[in-house]
Amino acid sequence: MQDLFRFLQPRLKMGGIPAALLLSVFLSSVLQGMYADVFIDTERASEVLIRARRANSFLEEVKPGDLERECLEEICDHEEASEVFEQQQAQFWWKYQGCNGLTLPRDPNSTQTLRNCLDASGECFVGNGETYSEAVAITSSGKTCQYWSSNYPHRITEFNTALDDSLKENYCRNPDQSPDGPWCFTRDPTVRRESCAIPKCDDPLESEADDVRQESRWGQTGPRKSFFNPQSFGNGEQVCGERPMFEKIGKADSREQELLDESRQPRILTRDNAEIGSAPWQVMLYQRSPQELLCGASLISDEWVLTAAHCILYPPWNKNLTSEDILVRLGKYSRSKFERGVEQIKGLDKIIVHPKYNWKENLNSDIALLHMKKPIEFSAHIHPICLPTRQVAKELIMSGFVGRVTGWGNLFERWSSSPKAIPSVLRQVHLPIVDQDTCQYSTSIRITDNMFCAGFRPEQSIYGDGCEGDSGGPFVMKDRTDNRWYQIGLVTWGEGCHQDGKYGIYTHLFRMRRWMKKAIEAAYDNDE
Repeated sequence: MQDLFRFLQPRLKMGGIPAALLLSVFLSSVLQGMYADVFIDTERASEVLIRARRANSFLEEVKPGDLERECLEEICDHEEASEVFEQQQAQFWWKYQGCNGLTLPRDPNSTQTLRNCLDASGECFVGNGETYSEAVAITSSGKTCQYWSSNYPHRITEFNTALDDSLKENYCRNPDQSPDGPWCFTRDPTVRRESCAIPKCDDPLESEADDVRQESRWGQTGPRKSFFNPQSFGNGEQVCGERPMFEKIGKADSREQELLDESRQPRILTRDNAEIGSAPWQVMLYQRSPQELLCGASLISDEWVLTAAHCILYPPWNKNLTSEDILVRLGKYSRSKFERGVEQIKGLDKIIVHPKYNWKENLNSDIALLHMKKPIEFSAHIHPICLPTRQVAKELIMSGFVGRVTGWGNLFERWSSSPKAIPSVLRQVHLPIVDQDTCQYSTSIRITDNMFCAGFRPEQSIYGDGCEGDSGGPFVMKDRTDNRWYQIGLVTWGEGCHQDGKYGIYTHLFRMRRWMKKAIEAAYDNDE
C-alpha cells in the first residue's frame, strides 16, 4: 500500500482537487473491489485472530516447485525430488529415472526432451500394466506413440489391434503382457517399440533407504540401530521413547491402551490432564520478552529440541526470533509454576529452520531444530522421544490409527480471560489419522506429502484438537513391537479448533528425518 501511495503522490495535485480527497476516493474504490467479500464482523474477526496463532488461514495461491532448477536444468537426487514434488513423489522418481533424468546430459535440447517425457500424464501402473488405461502417448525417451490403428511407420503384425478394445488412439498399453509395463510403437522409423514414461505404482515409503526392521509388527526386534551420529546429535537415541516412570518400570499410563487396541477407536471426547511423567519429551518454548509461553516442542536428544518453524519465523506476525529470545523449559507439568527440583531451563545457541519452509503459502516443511547451549540431564521427568524409522512410519501412519497430542494450548478457540480457558497443567488428546483425500477435501489450502492430518469426522460427533499454544508440540504413537514411543508429527496449523469438518495438520517427521540428520551434522562441522 505504501508503494501505491508513492505511485499516486506526484499525480494528486492535478485539477485543483485536494490530494487527500482524491486518494481517499481512489483507495475506497480499490478496496471495495478487492475486498468486498473479505471484511467480516468483529466477532468473526476475533476468531480469525485466535486461530492465526496456530494456523495460517490467510494463505496465498500455491505456486509450483522450482522444477526447472531442481530437476530439469540440473540433475536432482531422490531427496531433492521428494521436496520439490511433495505429492506423488515416488511416482515422479520412477518416472524421472525412466526418462533418463539421472544420466541425460543437460543442454537446451536434452532438457526439452526430458520435459516432454515428464509432461506425459497418467499416474502409474499396477503389476505389469496389463490393465493400464490412462491417456499417455509418449515413451520414456520422449518419442510420440504411433496410433494402434495405423501401420505407419511400423507395420503391426504381432496381433490384430482391431480385436482389442483397449488399444485406443495412440495410448500406451501392454497387450502382450510385457514385464516392462505399458509400451507403444513409436513414430520414429528407427525405433519400433519402446516402454512408456509411466511409473509403477509404489508406496512412497518403500523408496526410502533406511535402517529397516524386518520383523512384523508383532514380532521381536534386536538391538536398536543408530540413525544419527552421536558426536553431532548427542545422547539419547538408544534410550529414546521409554519413559522412566512407565516403560522402564513395566507400567502403562491410564490411556495408552486406546492407542494400541486393534479397533483403533478413540474413546476420548475432549482433552484431559496428562499423567505426570507420561510425556517426558514435552518441552515448553518460553519467550524472554514478553515473558510468556511461545510454543510446544519436543526433546530428541540431550542436545537438540524439535519444534515448528512458524514458532520462530513468521513475517506476517513480525516474528523472527533468535536464540537469544527463547528459553527451553524441560520436565514441566504445570503451565505457569516453576517446578523446583524437577524443571530444567536451558538457553539456545543455534536455530536451524528448514530451508524450504513455506510461510507464504501453506506452511510446508514447517520444522525447526534448536540446539541447547549445554546438554540436558535426563531424569524421571526429562527423556527423549524416538524419531520414526521407515518401518515404524509404514506401520503407524495409517488412516484410523490413533496418536496422542500434548501441550499447554488454549482449551477453546475463542479467546477468554477465564482461567477455565487456559490449562493449569499439561493436557493430552487422542486423535485418529485421516486419509489425505478427506483432509484435502476439507480445505482449500494444499496439503502436501510433508504433512498429515488428524481429527474427528463430523458424523462421529466427537471433538478433540490442538489449539493456540500447541504449535510445535509432538504427535506421538506407541509401537507395540519395541514398546517405544515415536514422534510421528508435530503440530503445525489448523483452521480453527474443534471445528466440524476441519482437521489438525501435522508435519510428517519421517519425511524430515534425513534433512534433520544433514542439518545437525552440518552444524557440528561448522563448529569444529
